[in-house]
Amino acid sequence: MFNEHEILLNVEGVSAVQLKIWVTEEWIRPLQTGTVIAFNEADVARIRLIDLLHNQLQVNEEAIPIILSLIDQAHDLKEQMRLVASAIADQPDDVRSKILKAVREKCALKR
Repeated sequence: MFNEHEILLNVEGVSAVQLKIWVTEEWIRPLQTGTVIAFNEADVARIRLIDLLHNQLQVNEEAIPIILSLIDQAHDLKEQMRLVASAIADQPDDVRSKILKAVREKCALKR
């Protein structure tokens, strides 16, 4: 976990004011207990992404929450697909074969 001071030292180009705004806007959701704020590795990665979008690529502030939401949705879908794949892998060979056949048929219908 990282505190605000550590974030500002390690993420070049991000100011304390920007970080507070991003937390207020809920673009970043650090752990807060009382007045203490703690950032985890995922928060740091998100701060770096917001810095890239806002400060380096000059993406306007209205677009950033949309981009972040889409990225969150993509990550959620990836996790859901991982769980489905794991559940399928746990099935007997004949069930996995039937699922694979059904998926191939559904994909063929979309073409």
